[in-house]
Amino acid sequence: MENLQVLRSIAFIVGIFLLLFGVAMLIPAITNNYLGYEWKNFLVGFIVTCTFSAIFILLGKLSRLHGMPAIFAITSCTWIALSLFAAIPFYLDSLSYIDALFEAVSGITATGATILSCIEQQSPGILLWRAMLHGIGGFGVITVGIAIFPIFKVLSLNNLLYSEYSDALKRKLLHTRSVVIHIAEIYYCLILLCIFSYYLAGMPLFDAVCHGMSAVSTGGFANYNDSIGYYNNPILEVITIIFMILGSLPFMSYLKIIRRLDVCYDEQVSYFIKIVVISSLLACFWLYKNFDLGVFLSFRYSTFTITSFITSTGYVMCNYLNWSFISVLAFFLAFIGGCGGSASGGIKIFRLVIFLKSIRNYFSSLLNPSESDRVKLNGKILENDEVQSVFTFFAIYMLTFTISSIMMSYLSNADFITSISSVSAMLTNSGPGFSNLIGPSGNYSSFSGGVKLFLSFLMLLGRLEILPIYFCIGSLYWKLCHSRV
Repeated sequence: MENLQVLRSIAFIVGIFLLLFGVAMLIPAITNNYLGYEWKNFLVGFIVTCTFSAIFILLGKLSRLHGMPAIFAITSCTWIALSLFAAIPFYLDSLSYIDALFEAVSGITATGATILSCIEQQSPGILLWRAMLHGIGGFGVITVGIAIFPIFKVLSLNNLLYSEYSDALKRKLLHTRSVVIHIAEIYYCLILLCIFSYYLAGMPLFDAVCHGMSAVSTGGFANYNDSIGYYNNPILEVITIIFMILGSLPFMSYLKIIRRLDVCYDEQVSYFIKIVVISSLLACFWLYKNFDLGVFLSFRYSTFTITSFITSTGYVMCNYLNWSFISVLAFFLAFIGGCGGSASGGIKIFRLVIFLKSIRNYFSSLLNPSESDRVKLNGKILENDEVQSVFTFFAIYMLTFTISSIMMSYLSNADFITSISSVSAMLTNSGPGFSNLIGPSGNYSSFSGGVKLFLSFLMLLGRLEILPIYFCIGSLYWKLCHSRV
């Protein structure tokens, strides 16, 4: 009885999100109709999505849910359902459903990996839909729709954001549902500011709208095969760097600044900026020393590439595969990612800070056993279970990467670099890989349908920070095993 109640609640909530999602499909439909392109694929997508939305709402029944199992189930089911229906316009346009699903998942998880070989030939509606998926998914579908929960009184805000960002340290700062609404306002204001900046710098308005959503969400979808490099415009590249970084900072920090609260020193922001600056300068020096590019081009190429990967955006403006050191550096920076509570992917800076401090304290205790120092973050002592959770996450994350790389090699018969870089690109939601097949001038179209489904699963796994989906799979397996007893 309790399981049925949970399922009906999940169905109702997913139905609400699908309704809002279906209405969003009308925007690219109107765009294509106005510009003289095929628009009925979006209309059909709207009808199908809203029909299933109505079915879920009618079959579902809202009730108050408690506990992390329900929260994880809602989060996972919502992302999966939206991905399935987001693929409809792509499927009706020209793609197979598996290809359409890959493109949709890549958009809504803000990964930016594509199977489109010639992006310039796509209709404006398709390009806008890809960007809109970034805009919706970049900050989190759950956060975008949180405004409905004060009416329904279903979830606690703390648990919801914990499920989305897995950041126990930040969720303690949240007290009301209105906080997330304000954060969403900040997020979309940043997108508008980015669009305006692009337009002032000479980018066409339509491109500015699409790339504005893509940059702030750290997604990476572009309207051209050459990505941002298509424009060959240093000013546009600087704007992109700025907003990729802004999208990778904690949105709670923006809210505290706007509310004029006590803006204290945030270690993860400090570490993030230091890593970006030091890595960019190191890459710049290496380029200048080993290639005849000059100081300006060396700094331009290195800074953009490093920022793009550590923010998990995946924009490209040069062929970084020609530079081995930068490729290796970018590969590992993508794992680090941006700050906790931001739109970026990866492991997140705050976990890295706690991890490194724990290692430092461990070696200090070996040298001087009488002095035992606790791990601190922003001057606050962390509990042992908080530190342990970080180590557990690292272990699960790297184990997932290792096993997935082996599976990718088996399923695709791809070379070593393609196998590991495709998996890392999916888990970190960074998009492009580090081989000619999936690099800055490549895409994921050559993989089989089974491999694309596997990579789509990894994108969702990385975006939800692994644990919610693993928890749901484990719970389902446990129930199936016990039902046979």
